[in-house]
Amino acid sequence: MEEQLQAYRDLRRHLNSIEHMVYVSCKFTRTSEMLRRIMETIVAGYEQFFSLAYATMVSEDFSNASVHHKVQLLSDSLADRGITVDLSEYFLLKKLLISDFDSIGEYRKNLCIITYLDGEEYVINMQKLFEFYTSLKLASESILLHQ
Repeated sequence: MEEQLQAYRDLRRHLNSIEHMVYVSCKFTRTSEMLRRIMETIVAGYEQFFSLAYATMVSEDFSNASVHHKVQLLSDSLADRGITVDLSEYFLLKKLLISDFDSIGEYRKNLCIITYLDGEEYVINMQKLFEFYTSLKLASESILLHQ
């Protein structure tokens, strides 16, 4: 139980660092590299969340199970407890991080990066990153409430 509480504290610290990056760091740097760094930090936050949720909500040991099976078990466990996590956001961010992108408004207030995945255009700006952060934060807080 103490390990889970420590993992939750680590996740909270990570969420605070994302919030700092969104509200402070990016406000002063306004570079596409900073947007990518925030995306990487959000992905790492999702991975910490998944690890914590799996440890607290999946009671059986499935260490030899495939990743797909573990994701399905976690998704089912979260849904049973009424916790909604949009896994597509996590996978979208992972795809965006490995794709080529164009930067618009470097060093400007309306900075965004544009990339194309499967023929569809994605525009990532500070507002979109804040939405990703908010959904991760809500999911993380709901784990503590459902323990």
